[in-house]
Amino acid sequence: MILILFIGLYFIAVATLQKSVQIQKNLLILVCIILTWMIGNRDLAWADTFVYVMAFNQAPTIFQIHADTIPFGYSEIGYFYLASIIKTIYNDAFFYLVVMGAISMFLLYKSLTKYCIFPLIGICDYIGRFLLNRDFTQMRSSLAILLIIFTIDFIYKKEIWKFLGVVFLAYQFHRMAIIALPVYFLYKVRFHKTTIVISLIAAFILSQVIASSISGTVDSWSEDLQYETYTQGNYVEEALGLRNPLIYFQLAVLLVFTFMEEKLKQIAPYYYLLRTGYFYSTMILIFFCNYTALSGRTSTMFATMEMFILPVIGMAFKKNVRILYYMVLGVILIYFFYSKYNGAMIEMAGSNLS
Repeated sequence: MILILFIGLYFIAVATLQKSVQIQKNLLILVCIILTWMIGNRDLAWADTFVYVMAFNQAPTIFQIHADTIPFGYSEIGYFYLASIIKTIYNDAFFYLVVMGAISMFLLYKSLTKYCIFPLIGICDYIGRFLLNRDFTQMRSSLAILLIIFTIDFIYKKEIWKFLGVVFLAYQFHRMAIIALPVYFLYKVRFHKTTIVISLIAAFILSQVIASSISGTVDSWSEDLQYETYTQGNYVEEALGLRNPLIYFQLAVLLVFTFMEEKLKQIAPYYYLLRTGYFYSTMILIFFCNYTALSGRTSTMFATMEMFILPVIGMAFKKNVRILYYMVLGVILIYFFYSKYNGAMIEMAGSNLS
């Protein structure tokens, strides 16, 4: 049923490409409201959801907080205080999940309406690629990432203190936010197409040549971010390495976006910033490919820029080819969504049996 709804949404998104901006915004608001309800009403068997609910139940209200008591499940102080504020307003797990979802969907809505040429296509990319892994599972990560994405304008306008302020806020919800800092400075460098291609080739080679020699550094770095779980045990043994299909998907998107520079920079005002962020994400994904979980969770922040990139690429094609592009894109996103949803259902069924 949920897959049919997603397919229906994508067809609506394509059908409204020529409609007014206001119509697209109204439909986007409706989609965000529906997603908020779905996030709040999800089954507790979804990965991490039970842990979030248990942590919320253990959280004190604002009036009960003591300096020396931070309960289980709260590694970041911002997340702890947000849960306490929500609990003070209304002590109910469903309400808590809905509020967390509403905050993320609000940030998503604001970002899409500001940075995306076709917001409905953009949110379809977000749903297909990121929604289930983030908002249904890694809520803290979702909140931190969407806060960072909201800072695109601060980077573009070189408002460093505003940018650092939002990164600091995002860091209070997830330590991963610190990974955003290099992009502010990388944006000052206008990477040539040749530089991007050579860097990608180098990342492929280095990911294999020095993989074993950097393992200690990766373990230490991931421990500082409290990501050590993803560089040990099954996460390493089951690593896909260069067999990870997402590497080649992002690579294709980046190269198309890069080599269509002359056309797209006229259409997308944030073109070079989006390209820099997505290039940074793809380099992380490739270089740390032997740590699939780690590379995925760290590269995903600026991979989110994809929801602005994919809709605008279509505008570089002639009308007939453009429709074909959006149809092919739809098939790819539906495949991504189905794979993630089916995987989650299998995992939930397994946990219920155990």
